[in-house]
Amino acid sequence: MTIRAGHRRGRSLAAVAATALLALVSGCGGSSSGGHGGVDGSKIVLSVQNQIVPQFQQYAAAYEKAYPKRKVTVQSLPDDATQYVQQLVTARLGNKLPDVLMNVDYAANQLAAGNVTLDISDRLKKGTGGLKGSSFLPQFLGQYRPVNHPDQITGLPVSADSTTLFYNKTLFKKAGVTEYPKPTWTWDDLYRVATEIQKKSGGKFAGLFAPLGIGDQAAVYAPVIHAYGGYVYDPRTKKSGIGQPAAIQAWTQLLKAYGTASPKYSADLGSQPVFMKGRSAMAFSVRATVPATKEQLKDDWDTQVMPKINGRSTVGGGSYGLSISKGSHNQDAAWAFLAWFYDPNGGMKLAQATGQVVPPTQQGVNNGAWRSLPAPPTNEEAFAQDAKDAFLPPPLPGKAQKVLTDSVIKAVQQVQLQHRPVAAAFADAEKAVNQALQSATN
Repeated sequence: MTIRAGHRRGRSLAAVAATALLALVSGCGGSSSGGHGGVDGSKIVLSVQNQIVPQFQQYAAAYEKAYPKRKVTVQSLPDDATQYVQQLVTARLGNKLPDVLMNVDYAANQLAAGNVTLDISDRLKKGTGGLKGSSFLPQFLGQYRPVNHPDQITGLPVSADSTTLFYNKTLFKKAGVTEYPKPTWTWDDLYRVATEIQKKSGGKFAGLFAPLGIGDQAAVYAPVIHAYGGYVYDPRTKKSGIGQPAAIQAWTQLLKAYGTASPKYSADLGSQPVFMKGRSAMAFSVRATVPATKEQLKDDWDTQVMPKINGRSTVGGGSYGLSISKGSHNQDAAWAFLAWFYDPNGGMKLAQATGQVVPPTQQGVNNGAWRSLPAPPTNEEAFAQDAKDAFLPPPLPGKAQKVLTDSVIKAVQQVQLQHRPVAAAFADAEKAVNQALQSATN
């Protein structure tokens, strides 16, 4: 999934969280609770993408401080999605998998099918080390249930990364608009106010950062399609519905933002108005971007829940997670690390202190330490409610996920730049995706 909401980001929503994760863990010892004495003297290898190696080295140091008789070595994986998956599959073939590895929502099926990740559902049912599957928000945990084996769980999400509406009160005031976002807002309300701001600003700033970006914002369009009664992918029929009538309603709603509520379409994402730099009055973003927004944006800003369609939430999201590999020679020690990492008084305490993480658990969302951090934003409840309401569509198998991304971008460009009818453009997009799905499932 992708979310850029105001500045150039990586290709997935998970990467937003991963890139922003952890800056304050140095010197923190965490919790020594959990009672995993049986793994004292153990050594495990933890592999994560390059961009977060320094942060996880700090996590490893905190864990070793809490458990001096244990050792965690952090290794790197490629940031590029294709290379990342390929390196893990190759490591499995060579019997060189790490004990714990970074997983990502869009790659979870591939890694499970490639016998890279271990099914931990039995451990989660037993609550070994205090780590229970029932404590996690089900839709986020569900991202690590393989499509072909839904009873299995091959990873645990790190944060409940859900789309949330960010808005700049200072720009509202400069435009002479006093109607701030409300929990009852619809998408029509969003567009109405954004269009008013856009007009009154005289081009000095935008009303809204384009919801679809360049056309790759699956975390935005998937829940909107769902709210209209449609679907991006149905794992039962193994077909995409992005060209069906309900989806066409969604695409029409999303596409009409260009040039009215938000600037005209541009394939150059860098030309879009940056919320963090005070160039857009509203944008969709996630909790992981809060520290950077606080640092860069000196205006008065806050957050609100996502607008609704037909009374239904349009919150999207995604995650990256941690998995135990099938090739681990010390699965008990790997599990002990995960139990510490997800402990509210262990790794999750450190993660929340950064202001970037909403723990993906019921307790963490409702009562986590992140809720008492200094403002902005003031409305922390928006992140909690959106995490609970988040709709996370099932990932497409094989190469069909990339075909979906490319096909939607192409269709958006055809509508915006070539003035092709929405239904025709997305009928072709659906055909391309279904062809890829047929190849992937045969």
